[in-house]
Amino acid sequence: MFACLLTMIALPISPTDSRIDYVGRFDRRTAGSVACQWPASEVHLRVKGHTLQTEIDEQGENRWEVVVDGSPKQVLAPAKKTDTYTIDLGEGAEHDVRLVKRTEAFVGTTKFLGFAAPGGQLIKAKPNARQIEVVGDSITCGYGNEGANQNEHFTPATENAYMSYASIAARDLSADPVLIAWSGRKMWPDDTMPSIYDLVLPTDPTSTYEFRQPGPQAVVINLATNDFGKGNPAEKEWTGAYEDFIRRVWSHYPKAEIYMTMGSMMSDNYPAGQKALTTLRTYLQHMAGQLHDPRVHVVEFPVQRMEDGIGADWHPNLKTDKIMGDLLAAAIKRDLHW
Repeated sequence: MFACLLTMIALPISPTDSRIDYVGRFDRRTAGSVACQWPASEVHLRVKGHTLQTEIDEQGENRWEVVVDGSPKQVLAPAKKTDTYTIDLGEGAEHDVRLVKRTEAFVGTTKFLGFAAPGGQLIKAKPNARQIEVVGDSITCGYGNEGANQNEHFTPATENAYMSYASIAARDLSADPVLIAWSGRKMWPDDTMPSIYDLVLPTDPTSTYEFRQPGPQAVVINLATNDFGKGNPAEKEWTGAYEDFIRRVWSHYPKAEIYMTMGSMMSDNYPAGQKALTTLRTYLQHMAGQLHDPRVHVVEFPVQRMEDGIGADWHPNLKTDKIMGDLLAAAIKRDLHW
């Protein structure tokens, strides 16, 4: 599907070419390159021809899903250096091509330096008017969802944000997903997602994101698993931080529907005696009542089941991601009439 060229070539199409549609947050501050870190960051192209080339400066161990005409074709694992890759698009005169970052920010940064369509041409990719943003932790990233079982530990090869519940829901809704997620992050009080929410590159505090309209029609928040992992947080402080974050989102996207979610790693059985899921449910219901806003919704994902299989380090696997994605898509479809 793809091959690394043995000789470096200067590709004629700049990564900032207006025909390229970028989904998610990309850093354009360095001339001649476009960089990203967030999971499910996407380069969307339309190619008239049979071949696409891209020059990549890989600064980590990222994996990219190569999706041609709606079907995943290959996983691209760029070497940790600057190199050029050729993607065979197959038969047909014109192709929709999406390069989707499977891995999350701590795995590293990918920089695109150029593109080419040998023997063909690049045509303008049409941006999607529908968008959902999902703010979360490892579950949203697709951490270990391709792992064989719960005894496996994380590797970049088994993380697939393209098959995260968030991405599945977006595809069901014919929407673009923007995943603002990082494993282990919380809502409050430390190591929080709100502390890096405003960044293009979450490891670079100078990379301030410029929020633009129109924004996402729905913003999904899936943060609690790590907050409740070692004891239930104090309700007043935790829900106060959560409500502040919702208002912050609305300051950027005033029309966005907000989905506060729970599960699928939450349960009343672990940690023992903590009743974490019941406590979280109560907290979210209290918040929904206090906010008293028709834009606020609560979605409870079912607890993952051993009979469905478990991914690496006890994370949801692909089957559970599909269950979650279908449920989320149904809720958004109902509320937004999509």
